[in-house]
Amino acid sequence: MRLSTRGEYGLLAIVDLALHSNQGPVQSFQVAERQHIPKQYLDQLMLILKKAGLVESSRGRQGGYALARPASRISVLEIVAALEGPVGNANFTRKDQRTKSPAYHILQGLWDEVVSNVVETLESRTLEELCDQHRKMESQIMYYI
Repeated sequence: MRLSTRGEYGLLAIVDLALHSNQGPVQSFQVAERQHIPKQYLDQLMLILKKAGLVESSRGRQGGYALARPASRISVLEIVAALEGPVGNANFTRKDQRTKSPAYHILQGLWDEVVSNVVETLESRTLEELCDQHRKMESQIMYYI
């Protein structure tokens, strides 16, 4: 599985949104500045996340984006699937059925297992856990020599 720029930026944006959600709706230009994401691209990503029911928007001077439900109830898999499409095994899909040897089936089984583990990991992790890790890393004092 490969995460595209859309997936990477979208994950960065929704983590940033979750981290700052206690301050009310977050405007996209704030997220764009903090995460170094082009604002126009971020606006497109936020629309995708909104259509997926992960974020909601409000208009007006105090408007912006907020999580549609608590971060503890949003899995990383939901976010990745919204941004990248279904997480699945796209590698072993040769169209010519005649060339599928026993080795092919062995490798396909192995790859299916790898993808299954990725899906299980993404499904078991929540947005809140990512935020907790972020806060923990942010609170650690870094000493440079």
